[in-house]
Amino acid sequence: MAYPAVLLAHEGWASIVGSASDHFGTVVEMSPAQQQAVAAYLSDNAADRSGTKLGRKIARSMSDGNVSRITEVPYIRHKHRDIGAAVLTRESVGGLANCIACHPGATGGQFDDDDVAIPTD
Repeated sequence: MAYPAVLLAHEGWASIVGSASDHFGTVVEMSPAQQQAVAAYLSDNAADRSGTKLGRKIARSMSDGNVSRITEVPYIRHKHRDIGAAVLTRESVGGLANCIACHPGATGGQFDDDDVAIPTD
């Protein structure tokens, strides 16, 4: 899934887009125009610029806006603090980066606590 822009500050997204040739071990090929458009969208809708409640919470949690992994965002780590390693390593969960495993609305940017469904197998 493509992560919603609101999950990182604009500096984090700039770092990710700027290193598209090594995107967590994968090469992301984009023309310069595509890269510019993606960078602009992510920057405009980033946590520290979106104006959303979730964006404000994420932005406030970061003393350094240059976090470039969503799994390292302090607010996100805090929200998942009670989920043990055994749960995160389940095949059905696949780790903290696999938002859609527990948040059915993740692809649409919905992460409401009331909608969480942690797989049990």
